[in-house]
Amino acid sequence: MKNRILGLILLLTLVLALSACASDEKSASGESSGSSDHSEISGEIHGGLRVLTFDPSLTSQDFRIYRGDYVRPEIKGGGSIHLVIEELKVDGEYPAPEGSKPYFKVSGTGTFSYQAGDLSGVIEAVDYTAATYQEVSAQEAVELIANIDPLILDVRTDREYNDGHIKGSLLIPVQVLQGRVAELAEYKNRPVLVYCRSGNRSTVASRMLIDSGFKQVVNLRHGVNGWSRSGYELVK
Repeated sequence: MKNRILGLILLLTLVLALSACASDEKSASGESSGSSDHSEISGEIHGGLRVLTFDPSLTSQDFRIYRGDYVRPEIKGGGSIHLVIEELKVDGEYPAPEGSKPYFKVSGTGTFSYQAGDLSGVIEAVDYTAATYQEVSAQEAVELIANIDPLILDVRTDREYNDGHIKGSLLIPVQVLQGRVAELAEYKNRPVLVYCRSGNRSTVASRMLIDSGFKQVVNLRHGVNGWSRSGYELVK
């Protein structure tokens, strides 16, 4: 156990050193920080959702997103289309009618074919990678909390947080994180452990933090679901 903890501490130290070097190199070259594939990713994040713009004037259009993204389709020029993605069990109108979810979730990696009227193509979901990012299991998270004292950031909803959260965590729902990230400025060079229910929203939140200059972002793989399955306590 002692060796495992020391290994995790050394890993975080190495991540910080590498990210500092990468930041210096990218500043000199004029490149932005984050994933090496960042420039190839489609759409933009708004309110915790990745907005993909479908162009009805095309017959084929492909997109590339990250695993864990919550995708909100929109139509170039306005209007609506019927979007079908069989593998993701998506079959509905977008923008979504009032009372329906305006997004769909992409939990895994892969290439998913879609049809939207006469428009077709694929949505490819890839894993997020960055020098300043890592994922940990529940046991590894417990060890990090005990030995490194990171900021623990819960990005779920108020209701989920009140139903049970990791002791000492700060709640900022992913939907409002972009507008409140300045509140966390003092933690930019310190470890931040991010979690949600299953590990999807926390992946989105982790990318937001890294894009805002955070240097040590750790995502709790499988979220509080995995935390509870591993026998660790949630408090209210």
